[in-house]
Amino acid sequence: MKKLILALVLIPVLLLPCFASPARPESAAAPAPRPLLLAGWVVDRADNICGLEDAKTLSKPAKVNYDALLKATPQYKKIKDNKIDPNSPEGIQLRQEAANKVRDACDKIRQQNGYCSVWKTIKHTDGRAVADITDLVKALL
Repeated sequence: MKKLILALVLIPVLLLPCFASPARPESAAAPAPRPLLLAGWVVDRADNICGLEDAKTLSKPAKVNYDALLKATPQYKKIKDNKIDPNSPEGIQLRQEAANKVRDACDKIRQQNGYCSVWKTIKHTDGRAVADITDLVKALL
């Protein structure tokens, strides 16, 4: 009788992990978005600066060193020189102006040179080279 009671108690306990969903702590962050792999291009839509966003439609994309371009803007230099807190209202406004300036310069070079889009990070599965237009864009800033 004791074995039967023990078996009735232990079986549900042993099977519980099979039916329970994995526990996820409340503080765990959502998983990072995976890059899209479409038509051979490995991209993350958040890395698009201007031009086409859909990886299936890309034909001649270009890339830039976005951080270097931001640092080359007068707005970023003002933040650094005047020691403005980047999270203050003035700092946020200056960072947005810098981002807009970079985007507009990238778009201008994109149109002039026939690129379909400009990305912070992009690569192709077959290893083909993607044009880096950082220097051209920096010259406009």
